[in-house]
Amino acid sequence: MLLALKSQFLTAFARNFGLCFYNLYTMRILHTITARIFSDELLRHISILFSGMMVVHVCNMVFQMAVSRALPGAEYTLLMAFFAVIAIIQRPLSTLATGVAHYSSLMRLEGRVGDVKRLLRKWLLVTGIVAVVLGVAVVACNKSLSGFLHLERVAPVIIAGALLPALFCSPVLAGAGQGLQLFGWCSISTILGALIRLGLGAGLVWFWVPACGWAMFGHGLGLYASAVVLSVALLLMLHRHKKSEEILPSMRFYLLQSFFIQAAYAVLMTADVVLVKHYFPENTEFAYAATLGRMVVFLPGAIVTAMFPKVVSRGVGSKEQYRVFLRSFGYTALCVVASVVGCILFSGLLTRIIFGIINVSAELKQMIGLMSLVMGVSALLNVTVQFLLAQRRFVPAFSVVGFALMYLLGVVLFHETTSQVVFFSAFGNFGALFMGLFAILRIKMKGEHAPREDTSVNAV
Repeated sequence: MLLALKSQFLTAFARNFGLCFYNLYTMRILHTITARIFSDELLRHISILFSGMMVVHVCNMVFQMAVSRALPGAEYTLLMAFFAVIAIIQRPLSTLATGVAHYSSLMRLEGRVGDVKRLLRKWLLVTGIVAVVLGVAVVACNKSLSGFLHLERVAPVIIAGALLPALFCSPVLAGAGQGLQLFGWCSISTILGALIRLGLGAGLVWFWVPACGWAMFGHGLGLYASAVVLSVALLLMLHRHKKSEEILPSMRFYLLQSFFIQAAYAVLMTADVVLVKHYFPENTEFAYAATLGRMVVFLPGAIVTAMFPKVVSRGVGSKEQYRVFLRSFGYTALCVVASVVGCILFSGLLTRIIFGIINVSAELKQMIGLMSLVMGVSALLNVTVQFLLAQRRFVPAFSVVGFALMYLLGVVLFHETTSQVVFFSAFGNFGALFMGLFAILRIKMKGEHAPREDTSVNAV
């Protein structure tokens, strides 16, 4: 009896001791990983942005689940087409974010943080005037725009026109937040916008009227809420810094070149839904495949956002900045591989969970795999394009414009099936990525380190 109790005691002691040792070892590993992340500025900022984007990603997935179940197939396809149009508008407007981020980062490095207030005031005024003019034009031409998308009503077009002020002003605010590396506030603003989009957009469709216009209405209010949060963050941060008497740098030439490059990238990434809607209005399945494919692009966006202000230069980059690009490209590639493999292996499960489609056709599964692969290449292209813009390497970046034009021309000439649209999209993204990487590998960096930054600014 005593021997049996002694044996059980020793066994329990050994098991508990081993469990405690394993827990201590695990905690040590986690502590090492955490210390590594917080000691590395790039990883720290990526983790902040990635955490926020994960919340936003979950909100977007729930939003897709809700609206895809509540809306009829034709309404959901229309909603995705409108979101694609908004994305195409947003991408060239992200030129403003890129330009403001570029010059805000340079001013931060040069100790001129107070001048960012002047930069913001100027470009918010410019974008506000343009947004009002274009908004009125969209509302005035609502019948023509409705006819292009085969709509029987004009309400969604009018709502889209009302979104333009938020679409135009948000990039300026986001660019300043990115350039000053206020990534915590940037994450908070995107989370709030996603929650409002989910609560109002999906809520109105689910409990009020199953029409795409209400989903767009909630989406627009989310954009406005994000802009308000960013405005408050920038006011709190910038009011402590005094403006200098130096002349503001001119952004016009930078924006002009960036506009065409960003617009071309927007075509390569998002034009497929609009083209399929135009040439194949009866096709309602492609929107589901395109939506799942886009998810491959969204999460690596945190890496690009964190990378950009760290590789900004006036045309002569450093070896340190080149290493930051290589690390960012590698992190993005890992995210892309994991996402593409997940979409290919679990396409049926994802379609069932997100869209509520129980009997998923083999054609839809194949299209999901193809779209995830194409969007993975597009995510890698985004890292390459943003690095070239940050380094002011516009000539090689303009290869994106050429491939976007070839993509559109190919679809115009050959559009018998949706597979042809996807093929030309893949060709454009692969070609632009190859040319961008080839140009970057030929760049000769001059110095080891970038200019020293102004440490008086809270970077988080």
